[in-house]
Amino acid sequence: MVEMIPGKLYIGGLIRSEDWGFIQQNITAIINLRTTPDDPPFDFSGRVMIWAPLTVYYAPDIQWVVKMMNQMNQLLDSGYRILVHDTAGYQRLGFFITAFFMQRFNLERDQALAMVRQRKPDLDPPPNYMELLKSYGVYLKQQ
Repeated sequence: MVEMIPGKLYIGGLIRSEDWGFIQQNITAIINLRTTPDDPPFDFSGRVMIWAPLTVYYAPDIQWVVKMMNQMNQLLDSGYRILVHDTAGYQRLGFFITAFFMQRFNLERDQALAMVRQRKPDLDPPPNYMELLKSYGVYLKQQ
């Protein structure tokens, strides 16, 4: 897991059995981008778990992105400590965290991607997701 915003936002790939201890102690919300839901080995009540499955081959629409970024901001602004993860931890996750940085920090797509790669260099949204990020940038400018 990589800390993107100190004490507030973490990202990663598949949650391994040894990761659950950290999650139990530090994470109050999980956003899972995998096509398989998470199954925590402890009682997750009182926390937030969002399953928002993405596939590499089919990007969602702009409204999906807007909705998810609104949820991320609500959680962060409410004091939740968030883990966003997918399976491999670089394609779908790269798209999602780039979109978040674009919105949260008012950055262009390439600026946001460069910023998130400073913390996790292997982030690599596929071409269809890069196009969606470009469209999302246009959307953000219109707001």
